[in-house]
Formats: sequence, structure tokens, C-alpha cells
Amino acid sequence: MLRPATPLVVLTRPRGRNQPLAARLRESGLEALELPALAVSPLPIDASRFPLPQHYDLIVFVSANAALFYLEQLAAQGCAEWPASTVAATVGEASARPLREAGFIPSGCIVHPAADTPQDSEALWRLLEPRRGTLRRVAIVRGESGREWLGECLERAGARVHRYAIYRRCPSEWTDGQRQTLAAGLAPGRVVVGLFTSSESVDAFYQNLSAPGLQTFWRDARFVVIHERIARHLQALLRTVPGKNPASMVKICPPADETIFQAVVSLAFL
Repeated sequence: MLRPATPLVVLTRPRGRNQPLAARLRESGLEALELPALAVSPLPIDASRFPLPQHYDLIVFVSANAALFYLEQLAAQGCAEWPASTVAATVGEASARPLREAGFIPSGCIVHPAADTPQDSEALWRLLEPRRGTLRRVAIVRGESGREWLGECLERAGARVHRYAIYRRCPSEWTDGQRQTLAAGLAPGRVVVGLFTSSESVDAFYQNLSAPGLQTFWRDARFVVIHERIARHLQALLRTVPGKNPASMVKICPPADETIFQAVVSLAFL
């Protein structure tokens, strides 16, 4: 009897975000393929619009990349101080890690939802809403585009909100070799698990799978996503795939590597 092939896990987060998780998956007997859906790159600093911390009551970082690129631009301007009156907020624990590791932002200034709660704008707003009377000058550090919900909540609460674009995300351009590696991994009957951490990454991955033989990924794979919105977006796409049941095999988990690992393993060995 032929032994079943080792389950394949396709990690689609941007380059530099997949290695520790990939290593742990391989140690657990899974094959991990790092195939970023999106390329993330910093935008040039706009010194005239850059949100210096002393000018704001609250600075929101929408992702770990937003925090990392902001800290780099802040250092480039010779600033390594953070006022005790300025709140630094993120939508989750993982996004807050660069702020903590920077070493100069007081821990009491860093606000984010707890790891065992939803990691999203709604959860962050529940933390910020009791302070809304003191949050009059707000900056949101983000990509070129993004969800407007939190900024609109702050504006309705009376804040003046400055949106500062610090990075660009665009679909990764895969090489023929990357496509061939994925195609070789999509053997009939093999368990394949795909990880998606944004709706944009779902769309970008779909664009790259237009080559013949790769569309079976959508029909046969199981999926891990980090938010209900991403799950809904993915399931809408899956409804267009012949023979795919869009209500099955989509698992939602918090965005930390540990919870992602547990979710992926649970699907891989289901």
C-alpha cells in the first residue's frame, strides 16, 4: 500500500514573515512552501506629513509592517523619544511587538487587544472608546489603502484624524520555478493547507494561480485565515470554483504564530 504524501502547507504572508512558522511546521513532519502573495515595501518618507509622536494623542499602527517602517522613519529623523501622553495602539499583540522591542516607548503607552480576544479594529475601538475625550489628535499609520472604519469612529468621536501611508502592497510576481514547485505539490489526494492573513492576499494569490494546473488548489485545499472577514471573502471566491464546497475546511484563528500553527496542524491531520 502506498503511503500518503506528507501534507503540504502553503504560507502566503509577505517575505520575511514565514520562516519561523515554516521551520516549526517542518519539524512537525509537514512540508512548508513559502509563497508570498503580496510584496510589501516602504514608501519614501514624507517629512512634511510624518506624524511625530509629540504632536499626537494617539498613533494607531494597522500592522506590524506599519510599526516597523514607522520606527525606521522616526529613527531617520533622529527621534528616539516617546511622550508618556501619546498612546501607541495596534489591532493585535503581534503588531505591537516592534513597538515593545524598540526600547524607548513606555510600556504603559502601548495599547492593543489581549491575545485571547479578537485582533481587529472593533476590539481596539472598545479599548479606545473610554478615552475618546482625550484623543483629539490622532494619526493612523497604514498602507496606501485600507479599512476606514476605525478612523471614522474616531472622527465621529470628535478627533482630528491624520492618515499617513507608509508602505505599499502589491501582488508578488512569481517565477516559473515557484509556479512549478506549487504545481508539483498539488498531487491528487494530497492534503494541502493554505494560510491567508488578508483579503488582499487571497485576491493576489488567485491572480497568480491563473496558470493551467494550479486552479486545483482552490478546489482541493483546506484553509486557515485570521479573521472572519477574510473567511467571508475567501468563501465568496470558492463559490466560483466548480466542485468546491465553500462552507467547509476554512478555519479562523488569531494571528499569532502559535495559534496559526495549531490551526494548520489540526487541518493537516484531520
